[in-house]
Amino acid sequence: MDPDSTEMVNEIKDKVILHWNCRGLVEFPEAIRIYGSHIQEIYLKWNKLTTLPPWIIELFNVTNLYMYGNLIKELPLELCQMTQLTVLDLSANKLEQIPPCIGNLINLKSLLLNQNFIDKLPVEMNKLHNLETLSISGNKLIALPEWIGSLSKLKELNADNNHLKELPNRLTLSPEIAIISVCSNRLKYLPLNGFVSSPCIRFDANIYLNYLSYPLLYQLISQVQDLYTYDQRSVLGYGDNKTMFLIVLINAIHIYNHRCFKTDCQNTVLDTSIKLNIKINASYGKDTDFIIELPRQLLKVHSVHENTVISLWELALRKTYAERYNHTLNISTSPMYVTVQYEPTATNNHQSFDFTTSSINYASYNLLVNGPVSVCVHSQCQQPIFTEAWVIVGISHYAESITTVALCCCKRCASEFTKHSNMTVIHDWCHTT
Repeated sequence: MDPDSTEMVNEIKDKVILHWNCRGLVEFPEAIRIYGSHIQEIYLKWNKLTTLPPWIIELFNVTNLYMYGNLIKELPLELCQMTQLTVLDLSANKLEQIPPCIGNLINLKSLLLNQNFIDKLPVEMNKLHNLETLSISGNKLIALPEWIGSLSKLKELNADNNHLKELPNRLTLSPEIAIISVCSNRLKYLPLNGFVSSPCIRFDANIYLNYLSYPLLYQLISQVQDLYTYDQRSVLGYGDNKTMFLIVLINAIHIYNHRCFKTDCQNTVLDTSIKLNIKINASYGKDTDFIIELPRQLLKVHSVHENTVISLWELALRKTYAERYNHTLNISTSPMYVTVQYEPTATNNHQSFDFTTSSINYASYNLLVNGPVSVCVHSQCQQPIFTEAWVIVGISHYAESITTVALCCCKRCASEFTKHSNMTVIHDWCHTT
């Protein structure tokens, strides 16, 4: 045995945590297999490993495995049998796919997959019920699956530098989520509903994003009201009519939006969504028109002046959802306060959803499970909204340069909301293609 191997073996025998970063290793050291059954944490960052050996399954006591900065292209199925793992870091490798069997790692608390070439997450990951941190920044993801919102212990979601066009609606129902970071994507909108857990949301450098929903905007503002004693309008400011800066300090976390909330951004994504042409009548200078896109769940929208009967489908969705869930949105503007409550309704006759496989029923099931696109913002209503709504677009007293969208369930609620809300300006809008 050469001196280097002897030193390696002695180090393995003497420690329970191996720090072997930046050693130029091209293979996973087999000495760990022979002498390292007691090892609990392995750090092999910044080496030149191209694969993990099948015998890795024999390392029964390893709970933390850090493989950041290697050349791994594919994961062995044996890795998925290491059910004792709580931390798995595979960032900065060459991964294009994640095997479905990763859902077997039911004790994982932290899964780091940053800086790879992943374009899809396997649905089997929805079995990671102990997952607290999911970090998938710097990949090729176009969409995040709705089941992410069903990970009951998820606290932090990092998905910066992808190609995301939208966020899962079910994420608004996630009970523990505290941080959502989706900077440098292609988002055209954030979820319109309020978040149950009122998370910090970082969304810098989404150049197509040009409005916020009324509930979400007020959640962001209300999170900082206890940290400042001055006028809340100073929390949200702007530089000029071309660039909007949103600076919200929440627990020492900055949300800094550069080039967001512009009225002149191009419209090149999400062509299947409803688009509204917003008309701003300027008190000075020339009038301005710009376009916003609404979430894909909305299939029909009405103006505050439009008196029409909503579809039977929408009525059925609202009734079915209201019978099973208590979902309320409370917005108080003086002082600023936002709460969202969501919980199953406790009834003796509570039954699971029963739908056939027909396309319309499958769509209904998905809408109900993923939650409403919003709850009616009229404080005396609280009706869930799924596919059809009355839309009010305007400027809030508390954020005078951010276009704000509020959804109501009917014309009466929309009229009452416009009378009593603190929107200082209501914009006219029309459909566009």
